[in-house]
Amino acid sequence: MIVDLHMHSTASDGSLAPAELMRRVAEAGVGMVALTDHDTFDGLEEAQAAGQRFGVRLLPGFEMTCHIGG
Repeated sequence: MIVDLHMHSTASDGSLAPAELMRRVAEAGVGMVALTDHDTFDGLEEAQAAGQRFGVRLLPGFEMTCHIGG
């Protein structure tokens, strides 16, 4: 199974909406992805529904911004 554990959607700085991202991932033969948008969970519900339609497992996540020393 092909897996990609670092993807972004238009919920942060990606170029594809979550559902479109999942469609394209499925077309590319990827079986599991982690949607890891910056500082938000906003695209996860849409991605989960699309993943179920297209047969792609979704690992929910996010990429958290941290500031150290200021």
